[in-house]
Amino acid sequence: MSQPKRKEETLGIEMTGHEALACVLRELGIKVVFSSQDLPSFIKETLKSKEIKVEDSPTVRGAVLMADSYARENNTTGVVIQIPGSGLLEAVDIVAQAFMDSVPLLLISSIRSYRDAGRSRLGELRTNEDLSNIFAPITKFREKIISIEEVTVNIEKANKEALSNRNRPSYIEIAEDLFRLKAYPLSTAGQKPEKRTPDKNTAAKVGELLVNSTRPVIIAGYGVMASNAEGDLREIVELLDIPVISTFRAKGVIPASNGLYAGEGIGIVGTDEGNRLLENADVIVALGTRFGQLSTGGWTFKFKANLVHNNIDGEDIGKVIMPQLPAVSDTGLFIKEVLNVVKTKVKEKIDRGIKKEIMMYRKGIILASHADLWPYDVIRLLSQMKNYSKVFVDVSATTIDAVRLPIENKKSWFISSSVISHGMAIGGLIYSSDPKAIGITDVRSIIQNAALLESKMNSAKGKLLIFNDGGSNYIDTSRSDVPFVMKSDVFYDVDRRLEKGLGAITISTYSELKDVLKNDSNKLEIYNIKIDKCFNSVVLQRA
Repeated sequence: MSQPKRKEETLGIEMTGHEALACVLRELGIKVVFSSQDLPSFIKETLKSKEIKVEDSPTVRGAVLMADSYARENNTTGVVIQIPGSGLLEAVDIVAQAFMDSVPLLLISSIRSYRDAGRSRLGELRTNEDLSNIFAPITKFREKIISIEEVTVNIEKANKEALSNRNRPSYIEIAEDLFRLKAYPLSTAGQKPEKRTPDKNTAAKVGELLVNSTRPVIIAGYGVMASNAEGDLREIVELLDIPVISTFRAKGVIPASNGLYAGEGIGIVGTDEGNRLLENADVIVALGTRFGQLSTGGWTFKFKANLVHNNIDGEDIGKVIMPQLPAVSDTGLFIKEVLNVVKTKVKEKIDRGIKKEIMMYRKGIILASHADLWPYDVIRLLSQMKNYSKVFVDVSATTIDAVRLPIENKKSWFISSSVISHGMAIGGLIYSSDPKAIGITDVRSIIQNAALLESKMNSAKGKLLIFNDGGSNYIDTSRSDVPFVMKSDVFYDVDRRLEKGLGAITISTYSELKDVLKNDSNKLEIYNIKIDKCFNSVVLQRA
C-alpha cells in the first residue's frame, strides 16, 4: 500500500478533482479548452475562475474539430474536455486524422466510476477499459486517473507527451467519483517536451553535401514548420542558392514569391519546375516529410540523386525510398546543426543561377474551354486578388486545386495530408477570428459539420467558400496508388439549405465570384460556388 504524500510534495491545498484539473491546466499555460454544450456547469465555472476560456460546441465532434484547428494554427496543444468520455466516439475520425497528421491534442475524458463499473449508467460502456482501448491505436499516451493526487502529474505528462518528438494526441480518463471528493494533488514536476537531437556527424556530412554538390534540391515537409525551422531553412537555401519544393502541407515554408521556391508536390502532382529540378539534381535533402501519397501523386516521382532523408520518426525513413543518408532527429534541430556547418564553410552567398532556371521551367496553367465554373477559376481569382491572410482547406476532388494558391507567410496554410476527416475549413475559420481568413470546403463537409457552423455564425469571421458540385466527384485511390478524380452518380441539391439555413450567397458565374471576393467584411460570409460537375482539375487527372 502506498504511503500518504507529505504536504510539501503536494500543491498544499485540498481540492476536488475538477479543481485540480483547472489548476494544472493553468500551470501548463492553457488559455482555452474546447467542449460540448453539456460540460457540467461546475467544471466550466472552475475553469473560468482560473482564466481558462471554455469554447463550446453543440456537438462533441465540433469541439474536437475546433481543438484540432486551434492546435494546427497555433502549433500547440488543443485541449478537449468531454464528460462523459463516451461522447468522444463521435469524433474518432478527427482524432485519427490528428494522429496521422502529427497534431498535438490533449483529450480529457471521464469514466463514470472507478469503484463499481458496469452498472449500465448513462454514457457508460461495458468496462472501464473499452473507451481507452478504442483510442489506443490513435493516441500516443493514455492514462486513467483514479485519485486526486494523480490529476496534476498525469495531465502534465500527457501534455508533455503530446508535444514531444512527433506531436500526436494524448488521452486521459478521470473517474467522475473524484469530482465529489477532496484531497491534496501532487505538485507538478516541470516536465518539458522532449526533442530528438541530431547526430552531429550526420549533420556535418549533409552540410558538406550541400556545399559541394552542383545541383542540390531541398524538399521541405511539415516537420520544418512543426519545429519552427522556417527561418533557418531559408538562411541555408539563400546562402547556397538551393531550390525548395514543399509538400502540400508545408506551403508557406518559404514565401511563394521567393525566387528559390519551386512549387509544391512532386511526381504527377508536382510543378513543372519542381520535377525538372528533381530529375537533374545530384543531391536531394528531404526534411520532415514522410513522402505521403497525396504530395507525391502516389509515389510517382523520379530522381537519380543521392537522397538524405530527415524525419523525427525512424519508422518513416526507408518506407517509400531508401535514402543514402538517413537522419533521424527533430527537423528543426537538424536544420540548425546543418546551418552551423554551412556557415563555417561558406562566407559569401553562392549564385548557381537557380532563380533563372526556375523561371525558365515554370509554365502557366491553361484551362480548356468551359462554360461553368471550375475549381481553378476560383483559385486563380484568389491568387490574383491576394486578399487572404490564412487559408484552411478540406481536401477533396473539388478543392485539391487550392494547393496551387500562392502562400507568402509561414503557418498561414492548413490542410490534412491523410484526409481521414472533413471539416478543417469550418473549424479553422470559426476559431481564427480573422476577417481575411478563407475556408475552402465542399458539400460533404458542410453536411457533416452544419451544426457547428450554424452555432458559430454570429461570432465567426472570414469567407467560407463552398465548392459545390453536388458531391458528384471524389478522389479515388482504390484502382491504383495514383489519386484520380472520379465522378459518381450521386448529386445532393443543397442550395436551398445553404441559402436558408446558413445565409449563403449562391455564385454561378465568374463575374459574380469576382464581385463578392472583393468584399471586405468583419463577419462571416458564406459563398455557395456552383462548380461544373465535369470540371477538370489542374492537380489530379480524371480516371
